[in-house]
Order: sequence, then C-alpha cells, then structure tokens
Amino acid sequence: MTEQPIEIDEVSGFLRRHEPFAYLDDAQLALVSRAVEVSYFRRGAPIVRAGDENRYLSVVRSGAVELRLGGTELNSRLGEGDSFGYPSLIRSGPAQNEAVALEDTLLYRIGKEAFHRARAENAAFRTFYDTDEAARLRRAVDAMRAAREGEAAVGDTLGAHAPLSSLVRRREVVSGSPGTAIREAARIMAEQDVSTLPVWDGGRLAGILTDKDLRRRVLAPGLDPGRPVAEVMTPDPVTAVEDTPILAALLVMADRHIHHLPVTDAGGKVVAVVSSNDILARLGSNALHIAKEVASATDGKELARATAQLPQALAGLVGTGVDADHIARYVSTIGEGAHRRLLELAEAELGPPPVPYALVCFGSLARAEQALGSDQDNGFIMGEGFERTRHDAYFEQLAQRLSDGLDGAGYRYCPGNIMATNPAYRRTAAEWEAHFRSWIDSPEPQAILESTIFFDMRALAGEAALVDGLRQTVFGAARDNRIFLSFIARAAAVTRVPLGFFRNFLLQHDADEGDVLDLKGQAIAPIVDLARTHALANAIPATNTQERLRAASEAGSLDPDAARDLAAGFEFVREVRFRHQADQIAAGQPPSNKLDPASLSRFDREHLRDAFRLIRRQLDKLRSDFAGGLM
Repeated sequence: MTEQPIEIDEVSGFLRRHEPFAYLDDAQLALVSRAVEVSYFRRGAPIVRAGDENRYLSVVRSGAVELRLGGTELNSRLGEGDSFGYPSLIRSGPAQNEAVALEDTLLYRIGKEAFHRARAENAAFRTFYDTDEAARLRRAVDAMRAAREGEAAVGDTLGAHAPLSSLVRRREVVSGSPGTAIREAARIMAEQDVSTLPVWDGGRLAGILTDKDLRRRVLAPGLDPGRPVAEVMTPDPVTAVEDTPILAALLVMADRHIHHLPVTDAGGKVVAVVSSNDILARLGSNALHIAKEVASATDGKELARATAQLPQALAGLVGTGVDADHIARYVSTIGEGAHRRLLELAEAELGPPPVPYALVCFGSLARAEQALGSDQDNGFIMGEGFERTRHDAYFEQLAQRLSDGLDGAGYRYCPGNIMATNPAYRRTAAEWEAHFRSWIDSPEPQAILESTIFFDMRALAGEAALVDGLRQTVFGAARDNRIFLSFIARAAAVTRVPLGFFRNFLLQHDADEGDVLDLKGQAIAPIVDLARTHALANAIPATNTQERLRAASEAGSLDPDAARDLAAGFEFVREVRFRHQADQIAAGQPPSNKLDPASLSRFDREHLRDAFRLIRRQLDKLRSDFAGGLM
C-alpha cells in the first residue's frame, strides 16, 4: 500500500457523482472530502483482513476490489464508485469480509469520525448505509412506482395508470330494455350521438347494443328492426368499476376481444361506456388493435401482420410509463390469442377434433410473463377415447399448422423441440402423469434441469379440466417427495449470479453480441426458479411468479420480507429489460434479453447489483432449506 497526495476538488467532484455522496450538501461534502486519505494497492494485495479492526469507509476510485466473507467465500466484486467497510464501522466491530485488490486499485478512505458525522447530519446518507441491498432495491422500485403515479396524475399527457374515471365524460347515460324495438334503440343512439346502448332488465345490466351489433346482426342479415333488442344485443357484458386502472381495462379488453366496456360506480350504476378508441387515444398505442386483428385473422399471414406490430406497441407502452408486469401480461395476451386463433383456423381446415383435447403451454407464456423474442413451448393433452393409431394423424397435422403459424408470427420454433409437433408432447393425461412421475419419483440432475419448464403449465384452448387435473396430481406428488424438491432446489441454485458484471467479470459471451449481461438467464430465471420451487413444495396452484411468491409467503414457506424483496427485484429487472427492448426497437434492432452493461445508467447498474446479491442470498437459502446445503 502507498499513500498519495490529496486534491480536494478532484475528490469532491468524484464523490458527488456517486451514491450516497450525491445526497450531501456542499458543506457536508467538503468535510468528507477533507477527511479522505488516498491509498494505492497493487493487484492481489490485501486491503482489510477478516477479523481486523477497520477504521475506514473505503471508496473505489479506480481498479477493482473483491470482498470475501470470512476470508474465503466470494461476497461481491466492486468497481469505481463502490464503497465498502461500513458494516464494521456501524456496529463498531471487526471486519467480517476480507477485501483484496483484484487489480491495481486506488481507494479514497474516509475516517470513521467523518463517516459517522455525515451519517448524523444527513438522513439520506445514513439510510443508504443503514439498509441492506434489499431495502435499497425496494426503495428504487418505490421510486419508479411514484414516478409512474406522478405521470398518471398529469391526465391526458400520459395517464397509463390513471383510473377509468379519468376517461369518463359525466352525463346521463341513456339506456334501453330487452323489449325495446331495434328501430327505437337505433333512433335513441342516433339522437344521443352514442355508439353503445346499455340494456337494463329489472335493475340488472343484461347487455349492450353497439353499432357493430346493428351492422352485423340486423342490417347484414336483413332482420326486422321491429324485433326486440334482446335478440341482437351482446348479453352479460364485462364491466369495470370506475377506479379500475386504464391498464387493467386494456388487458381485459384485449383478452376478451371486446371494444366497449361499461363503467360502473361503487353502487353498480353504469356511468359511462368506454371504447377501445378512448383508451388508444390516452395511451397513444395500437395495443388493442393488435388483439382485434389477431382474433379476426383469416389466415396465418394476416395473423403474422398483426403480431409484427407488437414491438412498436411494446415501445409505446414503455414510453407511456406502463409497468413491467402489465406489459408482460399484455404481450402474453397477444401470444395466447395467436395460439387460439391459429388452432381455430387449423380446426376449420382439418375438421373438428376426433376426441377432446387441450392445448397446454409451458414456461413464460403459462406464467403470463412473456417478453419479445420468445419461442414456443406447447403440447397436447388427449382426452377420453384417444387411440394413437386412429387419432394421432389428425393431431400431428393440427400441431404442425399451429407450430408453423406461430413461427411465421414471430414465435420461433423451440430449440429444445418442446412443441406439440413432437410426439413426446402429444400424450393422454395418464401418459403425461406418468412422465411427470418419472421425474418426481426417480430424479436425475440433468433430467430435472430440462424438466423445470414443464412445471409452469396452463391450458390455452380445449378442455382446460385436463390440464387442471394434471396440475393438481403432479403438484401434490411433488410436494410429498422431499428428494425431488432437493433436486429442484439444486437445479435452481446452479445459476451463476453475475455480481461483478459491470466490471466485465461474470458476463456471458455471445457469438453475435460479445460479452453481455443476460437479464433473462442471469436475473429473471433464478427468481422464477425460486418461486417455482416454493410453489411445488406447497402444491401452490398459481403459475405466475409474483402470485407464487405471495402464496409462498402466506403458506409460511418463504419469509414475508424475502417474498417482498424478490418481488421487488423481479419487477426492477423486468423494467430494465423492457426499457432495453424499447431502446432496441427505436434503434431498428431486434429486441433481445442481452445488453452491454456499459449502456446501463448508474441507477440501473447499482440497483441491478443489489438485485443480484438478493438473488444469490435467496438461492443459497433455498439450497440450504431444500437441498441440505450439499452442492
């Protein structure tokens, strides 16, 4: 170690660029800067040893430092602007980490008196060091949410999270009754200049009549306009209360393929009917049009043209402040719609299926967590009466049309061949159960690694009961087999958490993109794995990761704080991913899950590192709880 002279202006200028020193006022920063000692350590030199007294808060000016818990186990790797040594200063005890210079390193070392004075005088500075990475991450997520709520408050400018009431023009809502003549209903709609007419029956909303209903069900077939509205209205319409967020309404309308949504007050009275155009005008996005075009596509080419608009729709949603969970659910809704429509087109061509069946999807689509660039993971579960020699030829053709159509629509063929085109994934319910039980009863490491995706499954079309029954049986068997759960936990814990990614330490090498951070594989997937393990251990029926974390906490399998922290980490990482994909779309590049860490803001880099530390800690605990710590 060598000491170097101090340039106060240079020191304060550097510190001001980094948290938490940016929180200090000029006088506080000057006091801290004057207390700095500059120290130089050659590569491999120890800076602090575990068990030694520590007298400094150390800030990396240049170079890199590795922290090893107890002097042996890797804790983290630090780069420019990162600080260490504060836990021992706060508790006035010996250092628990050994700090070693990974390369020639220059440190700004702040004496403990100046450190404690800054903590006493500045609450934000104190909070930064008094809380762990999970608390910092939660604070970052809260800041993002607050920013979105602030954007929503400006009304027409963004308003993605504003309630439906912000779209409602308060006036008396005209209506009719089931017995109202179609001619009279049309007259009322024309006089009042409305495109929808709520239909009430004894105080209950029985239906709505729309311009589209009049065109398709009255004019086109030449129906007598003297007939009652009840014969042509859309019965039992979906409704939403007026405090429903616009985003939630968008998802409902996209999923149900509806374009008018009656809005009710707390007492159930219809106060307005919101149209898809109202929402599109607010969001400035073609999101609902895509769902409509997918649902009405007459062939695979039309469907592909509709899904080709999805990247721009995603970029629009990101730009209007839509959160990651709603974006993922929207992207998943389009994916589900594409599967269903292609299946309908294939059945129209091939004829009705010879026996009942269900289309089951696996992975991110089953979890309603899709992003752009997803491949297809699906299969068929055959119902009662299925005979392979008699019926499989039909389902083979059905699967091929589905898979080819999905590939044409941007959902590429699964590299692992997990598709209904593979005979291994066209099975009866009993055969699927036997397949799952082979994994559960006789687990093998490689087989478990390859099978985890199948434990995220959901019915997309057909006989949903076939999938629900299989899930119930499989999850019950998994819960009761601790050996299997230990293998699942071990499979989750093999993830290589990239703690030093921004220093190019633990990046993945991509043949096309070079050394990159894989947000899906290195950050999102391990949280999904954690949630899935807890779901299997408790036979939790939920498939969505956020829902699994909440249910695991309620079941006592996952500490409530851990569940909350993982949910915050999951939200933050997905926010970064969607913003990255939106930037790629704007630049005319294909969206991916991989990015150059140099493109990250300081805010994102710091809090992603917090997320990685949290993930690693929870993976270690998972391994200890379910795998006996033997890895």
